[in-house]
Amino acid sequence: MPDEEEMPYYITKASLEGLRQKVEQIQYRLKHEVSKEIGKAASLGDLSENAEWEAAIELQGNLKNEVSRIMDKIREASVIEELPISGDRVTIGTRVTLFDLDKNEELTYKILGEEESDLSNGIISFSAPLSRGLMQKEPGDEVAVQLPGGLIIYATVDVEKI
Repeated sequence: MPDEEEMPYYITKASLEGLRQKVEQIQYRLKHEVSKEIGKAASLGDLSENAEWEAAIELQGNLKNEVSRIMDKIREASVIEELPISGDRVTIGTRVTLFDLDKNEELTYKILGEEESDLSNGIISFSAPLSRGLMQKEPGDEVAVQLPGGLIIYATVDVEKI
């Protein structure tokens, strides 16, 4: 598996759009709110001992860093829906139905990117231990996956492209 630095930033179209909206919101805040705070604080006089000005400048820097971080994600994004996914084996962008042979229960997970990971809704990151253990498995395959709670044996029941 590639280093985290080399790993593509997988994301759905919906989450990518959410990141773009977040950038717009932060930029709006920088332009309309933070700049006013800086101006108001600067009008108070001596900037060398002006806590309001220092706080506003720090907020501005933090928000600009946040925009930069999000823009990096957007630039590096590989949109899951645009990947060549066949759906015949477990990969990112698939829904996998498993049968836990120990608990005698069926489980279904969507394998998506880090941004979407939400175990309570059956969405796991492609980099999660379970996903890594399931990668490239096909329906009918049995797989033993080492998870934090121990070794779990699953049968792969179904795989489909999301």
